Amino acid sequence: MDRILIVLGLIAFVGAVLAASRLRGRRDAALPARVDAAGLGLDAAHGDTAVVAFSGPLCHACQEWGSELEGAGIPYRRVDVLKEAGLARAHGVTTTPVVLVVERASGAVLEGFDEGPDPAKVDRVRELVLI
Repeated sequence: MDRILIVLGLIAFVGAVLAASRLRGRRDAALPARVDAAGLGLDAAHGDTAVVAFSGPLCHACQEWGSELEGAGIPYRRVDVLKEAGLARAHGVTTTPVVLVVERASGAVLEGFDEGPDPAKVDRVRELVLI
């Protein structure tokens, strides 16, 4: 019983540290400036300007992004960083959420977001996709 409490305490402590660092705005890495659009599976079905969302299964902000993008009718490619860890590593994604608006032909990242969605961010994604 004591071991279970110790493990639960450690998990809670690590979660609190991660939450505090996120609130302070400390990020591990900058967003990528360019991606391998073909390697990410962004094809013509995604349009000339495509959206890719790197997410984790326990990331609440990632789930919010998915709901917001779907609700706005914006097609996107979801990359699960656990199931597709190689893609995340190849693009320097070390935290989630990361939502990138990509010029598919060149792979240039037009804009990126590494925090939860809000109406202005979703509107900005919509603007870029509809250009």
